[in-house]
Amino acid sequence: MTAVLGGLVLLAWCLWPGRSTRPVLAGSAPQPTAPPVATATSDEGPLAVAEAMDLLALALGTGAAVVTAVEAVADRAGPVVAVHLRHVAAALRWGVEPTVAWDGLPRVWRPAAQAMALAAIAGVAPGSLLRRAADDVREAERRRLEESAARLSVRIVVPLGLCFLPAFGLLTVIPVVAALASGLLTGGP
Repeated sequence: MTAVLGGLVLLAWCLWPGRSTRPVLAGSAPQPTAPPVATATSDEGPLAVAEAMDLLALALGTGAAVVTAVEAVADRAGPVVAVHLRHVAAALRWGVEPTVAWDGLPRVWRPAAQAMALAAIAGVAPGSLLRRAADDVREAERRRLEESAARLSVRIVVPLGLCFLPAFGLLTVIPVVAALASGLLTGGP
């Protein structure tokens, strides 16, 4: 019985999500991995991008030029968001079309790019559009976190089921069936 339980625990440990499946050779040193690429989703997250969009809307609401507003927000933002905004500011200073200046950024910046493009086409101030884009980014991040929490609950149940259901069967069902079978075979009550 302990061998079965040990085997099930080993199976659950091997199948646990996020576990590396690379074999490690005895006496070998762990191989170094490349550092992750700095993106808004890896270090600061979409909420930092939404905050930067709100700040950009405030800066543009004061009447500042787009390049000046982007640079001002970049000076106050975290390192990853600042790099992204400085990229946009440099592209705008070089005369790149505003819609193209936002193209090289990660996907999380797409609502800001769309808001700025729509404002330029319509000839309106982009402040309200940027605030709405920031709200959309926050809502998307909230939905992503809820979905992640739902997936986590499923991932927790599978290993528990692999361990507890066989143990339940071995400790309760099989003894009851064995007692009933022995009672029927011996002719007892």
